[in-house]
Amino acid sequence: MDIKRVKQGIEARARRALAVTAQELRDDLVKSGTMPFDSGALQNSGTYVDVSGIRSGRVAVVSDMVYARRKYFHPEFNFDRTVNQNAGGRWFDPYANGNKKEFVRKSFMGNWGD
Repeated sequence: MDIKRVKQGIEARARRALAVTAQELRDDLVKSGTMPFDSGALQNSGTYVDVSGIRSGRVAVVSDMVYARRKYFHPEFNFDRTVNQNAGGRWFDPYANGNKKEFVRKSFMGNWGD
């Protein structure tokens, strides 16, 4: 058994699970209707998974619209909830410390076996 090859296989599997998990988080974010919605640009084309750092074990779910930061960090805005009933600021908080904080761990572990 070549240890180097085994290690490379484990790392490749982890990177694949990480990328799929990030995409699932992004998809769940859209499905949950928590992002502000006017034209849909922020949640659709303006939010994506950046895998440019995958070789070092880093991925990011990025919202790159010019107003995303302002909307994210100011939950006191009066958000239109016509399309997204749960629209508001700080839409990643449930995944970090709220009712969805186990989402990423469970998703990663589920994708580890794929």
